[in-house]
Amino acid sequence: MASMAAYADSPVNQVTGLPTINIPLLEVPIQDSKVKNTFSLNYNPMHVGSIYFPAGDVGAGWTLFGGSVIFKKVVDILDETYDDTSKPNYKKNIFDDYFYYNLPGASGKFQIKRDTVNNTFNLINLSPNSLKFEYERETNNATLKIKNFTITDGRGYKFVFNDYDYEKRDFLGADAGVGYKSAYFLSQIISPKGRTIASFIYDKKLEKVSSSEELIYQYCKLKSIETALGKVVFDYQFDETLAGTPNDLYSLHKITLKNALDQIINTYTFNYIKSEYPYKVKEKKRLLAAIIKNDRNEQKIEQTSFVYNQTSTQAPSFNDYGNNLCEYNLIAYEDSYYYDNYKFANILEKIITPSGGVTSYEYGYHEYFEDHNTPEYKDLLLTNFVNPDIQSVTSQIMSYDTTQSSTYTFTVSGTPGKMVTFRLNFNSIGYHEEIEPPIESPDPNNPFPRPDPFYTNFKIKNSNGEVLNGASCTSGTNSKDKTYKGYPGTYTLEISGTGQGFGSYILNEMHVSPPPYRNVRKTLLMGPRLKSVKSFTSVNESTPAKTYTYSYDNEDGTGSSGYVFYDETDTNIANEPYIMYKNVKVSEPGNGYVKSFYIIPNDYPKYLNGGNQLYPQWYYPYYNVTKGGLMSKKEVYNEQNQLLNSQTSTYELEEYSDTTYQFYINSSPYTSKPAYVKKVSADNKDFMKNGGWVINKKESAINVSNFQPDKITETTADGDIMEKQFIYSVGTPEYAHLENTHVISDPVQTIVKKNGKVVSNSRVKFENNNLLPTSVNSINPSDNSSKTLLKYDQYDAKENLRQYTAVSDESTGKGTPTTIIWGYNETMPIAKIEGATITDIAGLADNIILKSNSDTDVASEADLINALDAFRTNNALKKFQITTYTYDPLIGITTLTPPNGVREIYKYDKNNKLKAVVNVNGNIIQEYKYNIKQP
Repeated sequence: MASMAAYADSPVNQVTGLPTINIPLLEVPIQDSKVKNTFSLNYNPMHVGSIYFPAGDVGAGWTLFGGSVIFKKVVDILDETYDDTSKPNYKKNIFDDYFYYNLPGASGKFQIKRDTVNNTFNLINLSPNSLKFEYERETNNATLKIKNFTITDGRGYKFVFNDYDYEKRDFLGADAGVGYKSAYFLSQIISPKGRTIASFIYDKKLEKVSSSEELIYQYCKLKSIETALGKVVFDYQFDETLAGTPNDLYSLHKITLKNALDQIINTYTFNYIKSEYPYKVKEKKRLLAAIIKNDRNEQKIEQTSFVYNQTSTQAPSFNDYGNNLCEYNLIAYEDSYYYDNYKFANILEKIITPSGGVTSYEYGYHEYFEDHNTPEYKDLLLTNFVNPDIQSVTSQIMSYDTTQSSTYTFTVSGTPGKMVTFRLNFNSIGYHEEIEPPIESPDPNNPFPRPDPFYTNFKIKNSNGEVLNGASCTSGTNSKDKTYKGYPGTYTLEISGTGQGFGSYILNEMHVSPPPYRNVRKTLLMGPRLKSVKSFTSVNESTPAKTYTYSYDNEDGTGSSGYVFYDETDTNIANEPYIMYKNVKVSEPGNGYVKSFYIIPNDYPKYLNGGNQLYPQWYYPYYNVTKGGLMSKKEVYNEQNQLLNSQTSTYELEEYSDTTYQFYINSSPYTSKPAYVKKVSADNKDFMKNGGWVINKKESAINVSNFQPDKITETTADGDIMEKQFIYSVGTPEYAHLENTHVISDPVQTIVKKNGKVVSNSRVKFENNNLLPTSVNSINPSDNSSKTLLKYDQYDAKENLRQYTAVSDESTGKGTPTTIIWGYNETMPIAKIEGATITDIAGLADNIILKSNSDTDVASEADLINALDAFRTNNALKKFQITTYTYDPLIGITTLTPPNGVREIYKYDKNNKLKAVVNVNGNIIQEYKYNIKQP
């Protein structure tokens, strides 16, 4: 859940220099094409090496998407803390907690705002989508405690979140010990007509107070998803010994896909290894080693393996560069060699695909823009060690002997009149006097110890005779290390003390390369940045078949296009920074390169709108839209640097709510209002060899009521203007029953124009308050008259279309009917009868329906095919055109027999992929071969 929140608050894509790695697994078998629930693994390498960011149930960096949850993130004090009006500390507190949600087809976050005067509550969706949020309150009038949530999508499907995690606050403060529901899990998906199409079952671990129903804690883990077509079963392993380590106590072991007969279709098993770094056993992380796909007999059919870097390079301190010459110990760590060879611990380096190919990921350090060519910065380079790429140090070792002289000179180089920084390391080695008895030194580094009062002092004077003072870097009786700032020239070293001392002094001078400088600041503290992706045909190949190299410079090449941002957070605790890049260039040797340009939050600058000089408050317009980056331009070049194609996008942004919400960026308070992309205009320009170009324009206006396209206008290269206008149920009286059920995302009318003239106008009707379409009408553009093209005559209880009619006579509504027979327990069409009504079929289909329900193996399928053939050749149906079908549920169609009786047989490989279509004699009609695309 924490990783889900991270995906919502900061982007994981090209604009942040992170690889987009997605491993699709399976789709939940749902008997409704409008609901897609797909499970996949996504990888985010940002914090895999840190012990403060735990490894989840599928390994460090990986997140399993597909399970649906509403996760409550507490801000400061828990919103519902004051839940008893009889307590002396009761108050109607302001609500500021956040809820992150994820469900099929949508994700985002919302807040619940409290009107403390009227004690009312208002839910504010902070993500631009068409979701409708409802909740059921628990019986508590003192505050708002939520029993469950229901989210309705724009097509009227309800997602009911009834199951939950429960825990008690264990932090010091007003809410210590208060119990609350920390997460709500999806329990059911319900169609607009009220039919449950998917049920989610959870394994629950809980503890209650002895002899009471009061919960101490409850944790849910998804156990299975069940539908009319089958089920998906999740097998998690629970390991209590992982407590106190940076690992989830749960790990996903297996996912099993079954059909409605409880037969296994295939399984996915997950193998893990422990990281080698850190070296402490209690700090090691779980790493996903492989995903193995097995057939219905649990035999391996393919494997995807993952290889990680198992070494670590010690990172520098947060202050990237030392601020003076005292910090020379950082030089070895901060030079280019160190940066270029830095290794991020536990990061994904290779994916070995099922085909045996290898995708290799190379990472580097982030860079962000910092102006190094201002007069102020150039002066800083002369006096402080801040940039080892520009600055270097040279040393001169000189000796002194007070028996020869107590005054010595040395010369500091540099530009006359420009202050510089140098360091003098003064070492007192010994004395010429004999002391009885001799002292044996226990320290090999100090072979000439002498007791007090023997000592040696020094001071430095410039050419004007002024004594310089410098901060002492180290202390000790035998050496002094001081840094000085002065002007180039000759300096005098005066030595004093007792005895006849001798030793050495070392002059360290800083040198600065001539400008201009790259406007870049390096950093390893913001995680890895993708440097290159290489594809190999096999694990044995050393030469990549393809190489993609990434660079992130600004347009003129003088520096980085990156800017430092911080995760949007809900509290004023300092959070982790990350980089957003305005420009990204991806090069492929031999094939040219692609340059992408992005709009980031800085392009809509923040401004002051409250607070005071000490604690200012900023307003960030359109932040929820721009924080993920918006592509403004994409250019494609060939190897000769010739521009081949340019795609330019401009955006009109607008706020869709007047409700202000607050968040924090690097501990500073910000406010914004939820916004969306109101209009986007895109120009696609292809450049010709003769210097000309062809341009196509497209403009999309978005409807704020459902965030769907309101109008799409395209201007073709030959000047034609094509326009599509969409009308939805919102605000349309004829479709008020759809709007009331929140069926608002699919257009009910589509108007197409060419050069301003209507060429088609079609409308879908939902008559008699029906939530399923009843007809499709065409509207004549000349007189606005309506003509019915298609009627949907009848549906069954599972909302399957049983009969439709292609209307040929508008006055009578008559036409050519088609009847569909549904089998396999009303989940698959097994016969289509053209020209017949359901009445014509009467009970003639009962046998084929019964046989399809019993189709479990080869023998029962043969019985079904025979029954279908008998049905097709029944004398009572001879005047109709009949097509019949059989299936292996969740795999695919197995036979198709058209009206002419020439049957097609569909063959599948061990991976359940279609490999051939053959006729009854075994002759191949079509053959399929697959090339597995590498990540």
